[in-house]
Amino acid sequence: MSATMQVSTYATVSVAWKDKGGNTVKVDGPTQWASSDPATCQCTVATGNPLIANLYAPGPIGKVQIHATADADLGEGVKTVTSSIDVEVISGEAVGGEITFSQSPAQGGPGTTGATGKPPAPPTSRTR
Repeated sequence: MSATMQVSTYATVSVAWKDKGGNTVKVDGPTQWASSDPATCQCTVATGNPLIANLYAPGPIGKVQIHATADADLGEGVKTVTSSIDVEVISGEAVGGEITFSQSPAQGGPGTTGATGKPPAPPTSRTR
């Protein structure tokens, strides 16, 4: 499974642990959450519910994996079970612009040099 979120946005993910038959089951202890790249997408367990995590994309774009990990063995042993989702962080909406100034020949429009590299010829007038 995969998801997309913009830079500087929040999202929520949740996990439902399943058995081979697709039935929701309990796990031993709280679910642990992690991001493969916290610089691109931060992952924090939701307060009060370890089956939910909050995501935040602080700035750089890129792809990460969010992992939920738990102990499937309800007894004394430990059997790790993991579920993952791919998240792509994409550019956000424009909030401003950056204008670049450079001195060079004009780039199209009136007064440009055109394909010849010379200014346009002045209009000719007819005299009688």
